[in-house]
Amino acid sequence: MGKQLSLTRSAIWKLIKQLACWDLEIESVTNKGYCIPGGLTLLETAKISSFIKKSQKSQLEQIEIFDSLPSTNDYLLNVKSTNASPEAPKKNRACFAEKQTQGKSRRGRAWVSPFAKNIYLSLLWHFEKDPSELSGLSLAIAIATVKTLHAFGIAKDFGIKWPNDVLWENHKLIGILIELSGEANDVCNAVIGVGLNVNMPNSALYDRNISQPWTDLQRLSNQKIDRNKLAGILLNNLIATASLFQKQGLAAFLPQWQKLDLTFNKPVTIITNTTELQGIGRGINEHGHFLLEIKPGQIKHFPSGEVSLRLS
Repeated sequence: MGKQLSLTRSAIWKLIKQLACWDLEIESVTNKGYCIPGGLTLLETAKISSFIKKSQKSQLEQIEIFDSLPSTNDYLLNVKSTNASPEAPKKNRACFAEKQTQGKSRRGRAWVSPFAKNIYLSLLWHFEKDPSELSGLSLAIAIATVKTLHAFGIAKDFGIKWPNDVLWENHKLIGILIELSGEANDVCNAVIGVGLNVNMPNSALYDRNISQPWTDLQRLSNQKIDRNKLAGILLNNLIATASLFQKQGLAAFLPQWQKLDLTFNKPVTIITNTTELQGIGRGINEHGHFLLEIKPGQIKHFPSGEVSLRLS
């Protein structure tokens, strides 16, 4: 390394120490050098774009990739419109980060985001809908992520726990966070955040910020995952899903949801800020609200909001 970089051993050691600050697993052997187990492949815009269909790509203004961000969702929420005037058409854009320092999931929970290990993606999409019409969007996005895994070639029995957690054998694989901001004339900006576990470091097994069992694609497939290909297929499917949701709403996704719903006819617990309710999951309604049968024939409806669901 010293010869190739024209640096002293001491200078290389200092650079390696800097890399360690990015939470990279680095092995060292005296008199031999350093290595990153499994190698290191970073996301690249050109490679990601090569897996996006032309029809989807035309609906996207920009793809950005950052080494580190506090949160990809927060970044897009703070992006100012580049349109010359308020009347100009709104532009959709996507943002990836190799690392998030303040990654988040629903209800303010932390989303552990180690460097160059997983996919942290947010998509800013402008819907010509009232915010109330987007209550089922997270369900459609969850379906899109499962489609992505199958298209990538991972043929596992994934399921979705309402409203948007993708699980495999009760281990969390994908989390989704959608944040909305309304505008005049029935236009709603949605920032669609997706965190997908690809190759979590072993240290995550002991991370106290992770409160539930998890898995990743590396463990499921037992093969090295091409993150650029996976990111491209995912973004392609998210764009297609957002476009279809704009035209047809949640109705277009209900048959797929019924096949992936992990809680249908299962005992579950709904947790709100004030109480816990036990019952049997009875699917969702046309708005994406969860249906809980608390007594025979007595069903309560729950929007996602500040509600959590636990499989009993």
